Amino acid sequence: MPHIIIEHSASLDTDFSQLLKSIHQSTIDTNLFDASTIKTRRVAFPQCILGDGKTDFVHVQVHLLAGRTQTQKQHLSESLLNTLRTLLSDSVSLSVHPYDLDPAIYRKN
Repeated sequence: MPHIIIEHSASLDTDFSQLLKSIHQSTIDTNLFDASTIKTRRVAFPQCILGDGKTDFVHVQVHLLAGRTQTQKQHLSESLLNTLRTLLSDSVSLSVHPYDLDPAIYRKN
């Protein structure tokens, strides 16, 4: 755990392999998780309308089991956002949001 889901506009012109690897490595570098449990993937959205006038976006969802402190989640968010800033131009709308999963109902095999 966690599951890192990178959502982005399909029209975004970037090296997606590098984006995936960089976000994955930044998550490892926070030292909040066992590296062998981190799963990172991306989803392209063919259409979007952004209220800030930008035409492309990247939003990183971090699904993690409840139990991390607010400070730890803030550190994670800032680390991932800083990684996005280094990879993408100011013309791309960037956001990161950690989500707590309830361990009483989360299941995996």
